[in-house]
Amino acid sequence: MKNGNLRGAGTVFRYTVQQHYKTRSVIIFLTVLFVIALSALPIAALVSGQKKESTETGIRKLYLRNDTEFELDFEALFADARYGGLKLVETDEDDTALNAHLTQESDAAASVIRLDAEDYRFLISTNYGREGGVSYADAASLNLLLEDILHKSLLNALSVTEAQEAIIHTKAVSQVSKVSDFLRGAEETNADTHVFANMVYNYFIMMLSALSMGYIFQHCMEEKTSKLVELLMVSVSPTALLIGKILAVTLFIFGGLGLIALGFCISVLITQQITDLTTFKDIAVSLLRFDPTSLHLTAGTVVLFVICVLLTYAICASLSGTVGSCCSKTEDTQQASLVVVFSLLIGYLACTFAPMFESDAANIFFSVFPVTSIFSAFPNYVCGKIGFPVLLLALVIQAVTAVLLMRLAGTVYKIMLLYRGGFPKPKQFVQMLKEHRASAKLNAGKEDSHAV
Repeated sequence: MKNGNLRGAGTVFRYTVQQHYKTRSVIIFLTVLFVIALSALPIAALVSGQKKESTETGIRKLYLRNDTEFELDFEALFADARYGGLKLVETDEDDTALNAHLTQESDAAASVIRLDAEDYRFLISTNYGREGGVSYADAASLNLLLEDILHKSLLNALSVTEAQEAIIHTKAVSQVSKVSDFLRGAEETNADTHVFANMVYNYFIMMLSALSMGYIFQHCMEEKTSKLVELLMVSVSPTALLIGKILAVTLFIFGGLGLIALGFCISVLITQQITDLTTFKDIAVSLLRFDPTSLHLTAGTVVLFVICVLLTYAICASLSGTVGSCCSKTEDTQQASLVVVFSLLIGYLACTFAPMFESDAANIFFSVFPVTSIFSAFPNYVCGKIGFPVLLLALVIQAVTAVLLMRLAGTVYKIMLLYRGGFPKPKQFVQMLKEHRASAKLNAGKEDSHAV
């Protein structure tokens, strides 16, 4: 791409950015995104009722009924600073009598410990009065402490030491691999983790592509709808016009994502003051069977992630710019969207289901093939399915693809800038490219003859 073709790209970039952020709806939208990211985790923690243990409690008296045959050791209860002055009343009263105590005493709570013989589980319930100094958080914290006391009392009754308990709760890590991989010390993630990592990364790429596609389509049609094409072409080349717009869209998208990331980071810091974040991690791991410890994550992985995302964005933006240049009116964007989405959906679906086959050949092929590489290369590397040389080859192929698509986008934008017909069919589109190429060669030949 010649330097003359990029003349004015910076001017277009600055103008587009200024016009975009002058719009009030854009500022409101970004503010809403930031607020959602900022409040997501704290609201989830509050709704789920998970709070950090407080250093104070409103419970001053506890009525406890133990319906099991096990003796409980309450040393840990009184050792807790919150319950050092707690008055413990062990009783055999029924639920009605316990509820009566709670109605009369505003600073009391009642706990009942039962054994469900059919399901082989213990049930611990703690109740408190509607009005008084005891809150839900107070009762929930006490209930968790009673669970711990019951657990330790059972271990003491069975003479189980701490070392034996640690062995009982030790997690078994299983690994299935080819003997060749085992002999060379290769560590791969399990199939569940590979599938999960692929799906998360692929969803992020599709979201990024959809955002860029909508913005680029809109800006590609601006000159056609505003009738300013002839005026702009005097001072700015068509290629520079498109490049400037794509760079502006890049700022819009990554600026918005950065704002969301900032809000989420602040959200994490706020949530740490409310609850323990490991709770959310444990829930995700148990539900999704996802083992993050098996991923190959280092400081260099972050750099590779940024490189992969930028290359992927360059490819998707160039593809959107190529197809969006063919739109002359708003109605054309629906057909253009189908072209871009269908092209990306092929790679998305292939790379989403590929990890299920656990094939080394398939992992390598999907990592280097241009259509699937943007979806598959990075997660395959992080999961240990491909080595760094294969990833490096994939990045080179992605970079070449991005450059070729960017050149094609500039050419198509130049051809279609004055076009006012319907969305061209593939055969018509190819014919336009051939005619433009023949015209370019003819003009080059005339320039050479004049130079002579």
